[in-house]
Amino acid sequence: MLQNFFFNGLQFNQQARRFFMTIVALGFVIEGVYAVLLNLYLLRLDYDARFIGEVNSVGLLTFAMVSLPAGILGTRWSGAMMLRVGLGIILLGTFLLPLAEYSPTGWQESWLTFTYALVMAGYSLFFVNGAPYLMTVVERERQTSAFAVQTALSSLAAFVGSLSGGTIPGLIASLYGFTLSDAEPYRYTLMFAALVVFVAFGISFTMRKQPEQNSDEVPVSDEKSGYRQMVGGFTMAVIILIGMMSLIRFLQVAGLATNSVFFNVYLDTQYGMSPGAIGSIASIGRLIAVPTVLLAPRLIRRTSTGNVAMWASLATVLCLLPIALAPFWWAATIGYIGSLALTNLRFAAFMVYIMTLVPKRQQAVMVGAGEAAAGFSYAFMALAGGYLVTWAGFREMFLLGVILSGLGTFLFWVHLRGVNMRKAAEVGTLP
Repeated sequence: MLQNFFFNGLQFNQQARRFFMTIVALGFVIEGVYAVLLNLYLLRLDYDARFIGEVNSVGLLTFAMVSLPAGILGTRWSGAMMLRVGLGIILLGTFLLPLAEYSPTGWQESWLTFTYALVMAGYSLFFVNGAPYLMTVVERERQTSAFAVQTALSSLAAFVGSLSGGTIPGLIASLYGFTLSDAEPYRYTLMFAALVVFVAFGISFTMRKQPEQNSDEVPVSDEKSGYRQMVGGFTMAVIILIGMMSLIRFLQVAGLATNSVFFNVYLDTQYGMSPGAIGSIASIGRLIAVPTVLLAPRLIRRTSTGNVAMWASLATVLCLLPIALAPFWWAATIGYIGSLALTNLRFAAFMVYIMTLVPKRQQAVMVGAGEAAAGFSYAFMALAGGYLVTWAGFREMFLLGVILSGLGTFLFWVHLRGVNMRKAAEVGTLP
């Protein structure tokens, strides 16, 4: 499977390959190094779980607030330009964040919060416009495979980034006489991550504006829906679809949000694990996600995109349960690794599914609205989770995430059931 993955990746055109290079860089930095080290860096600066939750929530709220405007801008400007702007903002944020210790007295907390918000604002611009851009530079029959390759590359890069984030601070500490309780090893590793973003920013200038293509997709049918009026160029049927998918996305990712923000803090504070061990756990989950997400095109051909997204979402919820309920680090770790492995399969199938619900020119808005909802979910769980951990504990916070993710999965099942019933009724009325 991996051999086919690399072979298929080489078969995409030059513009797609350059896009994949930027995906690898951001997967390494944001999903890898930052996912492992940012919270540990804040702990070494003597901040508690509540402040860590606040920093993460502001960053994720920024991601959410930028996502929908990013989608709207993506319909007016070229996708390549939006990717370039996003990478430039990420570069600025990753360059400034590790310099927080040198900020003027009394500015450190605001510096950390603002620079992480910059990183997430740029990531939102890039992420929202990335999938629609990729869909326009590859042939339609290869779009599902292209998105699976993109997600797999991101996971593979995140695996390397997580492993590097857990290993590099120890190497720096041993070489320069620091300990892992000092902030310096983490700061220098984050500075190295900024150099990787700089390389991706340079690559983005070689990416051309995507070609205009006539879409042969069938848009959402409004003929019998009673929602024919237009609002801002969108029919009410499309607006309702976007709202429904955004609500489902908000709920689906709640459990993943608690893991993303607090699982490394949980292992560090409750079990005293080293950064190397935490990075290894995260990297294993990212590595397993690579062959898992590459199953997406094959599973979709056998069933449907919606069914793959729904069953992957349900399996993810089941993996989240041990994190909330099991009192053993190894059980929580298995659940965490399983949720990481399945999340990318669900994400790839869900993204392809929602983009097929609307005409091509409105796909960036659909993705932007969905990522705004995901960002709000992450921000809410980061902020509420920080206070909930302080007042009640990690168990209650993780359990809240499981319940919300389960509700999102149930609503998506209800949606798919309604779609299938309407299709069956339409078939039954045919002469």
